[in-house]
Amino acid sequence: MENLLREYMDRAFSERSVDKPTIAGPVITISREFGCPSKLIAQQLTLALNKRGELEAPRKWHFISKEVVEAIARRLDLNSTEVNYLLSSGGKGIIEDVLASFTTSYVSSHRMRKTVTTVIRSIAEQGYVVIVGRGGAGILKNYPNTLHIRLQAPREWRIEAVCKSQNLSRPESSKFIDEMDKKRTAFIEMMTGGKFSPYLFDITFNCSTLSNDAIVGTILRLMETKKMI
Repeated sequence: MENLLREYMDRAFSERSVDKPTIAGPVITISREFGCPSKLIAQQLTLALNKRGELEAPRKWHFISKEVVEAIARRLDLNSTEVNYLLSSGGKGIIEDVLASFTTSYVSSHRMRKTVTTVIRSIAEQGYVVIVGRGGAGILKNYPNTLHIRLQAPREWRIEAVCKSQNLSRPESSKFIDEMDKKRTAFIEMMTGGKFSPYLFDITFNCSTLSNDAIVGTILRLMETKKMI
């Protein structure tokens, strides 16, 4: 599976051209409040799309998450841990561009934003992909043939979910949620150059009242309505 995804990522960059029209799709982006099951839903959605058997072999839908970080790391000559740290730092201010001149390993927010944008757009131009996080909705907001999903849930529900998934206490989970939500909002704002807006997303699901099956089923019907499948 990893080899197939690597081939997909390599093709995304090798076939990309600055003169080529940036026509995306079909592409799904999934954003979430921390504690909502974005990866589970992305995996389930990808499986459901491939079971439809609408694509000619060997073409299939792919779920992309960590592969974005790996692609960014290769382009910046960093490791994935360093990239994850930079991505989680959000907007860091103008002073970083001054600091950048003192070390070759320092990555400014401008360079990070440009690299993330290039990677996400290259993947989108290949199409048939579900992209989790990484500011995908903001980067591809004006692209045709896309559907942008937001997952959210009440804070109390998310605290319980994080307690179970991360084996943390309630105070630890509450603090973790606050930190992650703040960082993710800052990252989206860095990528879009403006305040976080719910209007980046085509539809928002409440994970506390809807099952994963219900969410995936609704996404599939929306894709049919938009003639994405």
